[in-house]
Amino acid sequence: MKVIMDLHTHTMASGHGYSTLKENIDAAREAGLKYLGLSEHGPAMPGGPHVFFFSNYKVIPRQYGELKLLCGIEANIMDYEGSLDIDEALQEKMDYIIASMHVPCVKPGSREENTRASVNAMKNPFVKILGHPDDSRFPLDYDVLVQAAAEEGVALEVNNSSLHPLSPRKGGRENIAVMLEACKKYDVPVLLGSDSHVCCDIGRFDASFQMLDEVGFPYELILNGNSENIRRIIRQ
Repeated sequence: MKVIMDLHTHTMASGHGYSTLKENIDAAREAGLKYLGLSEHGPAMPGGPHVFFFSNYKVIPRQYGELKLLCGIEANIMDYEGSLDIDEALQEKMDYIIASMHVPCVKPGSREENTRASVNAMKNPFVKILGHPDDSRFPLDYDVLVQAAAEEGVALEVNNSSLHPLSPRKGGRENIAVMLEACKKYDVPVLLGSDSHVCCDIGRFDASFQMLDEVGFPYELILNGNSENIRRIIRQ
């Protein structure tokens, strides 16, 4: 399968990334991507950029040869009600929003509390992707999560970084397998995200495809291979 988009990427602006935006763009072009998403962590993440960073996206050119740059954010889910760390006015300006749970930003709760937080975040009309729903520190009810994603039209992410042996997230492989089985059961598509923090990981999904093949996940439910699918993710 030819992957044409990677919408979960970070630069040095995140505070713990190692590449510039220009380096990421060059890497995306070399990988043959058509869409590259800039999705720095929201301001509640330690080291994350100030809200001015996101409100100034207008200065960034969006087209680089065949590559289109999309300017979004990986917003932080801040509580069990699914609140985000940026206000609605800024949310509306983003091309897309990934909503994710991070330990520095919200205390891990029970399975019910974490699931409620994720489902409520997906009800936000500006949230188009649920980031790395695979961390055992934030246990989730995947049947409930997948059905809610289908109802809200939100893409669940298969996060390649979560499958790295040194990932700080716990139980990524096991949890992604359970999520994929639920997605197969309910015919719900997924989005592959590199979650790259260095340019050489842009557009790389080797571990994700290995996982997908292990569970026999149908490639037609992977959003990354078709330009038409970008319409369901970005703000029109």
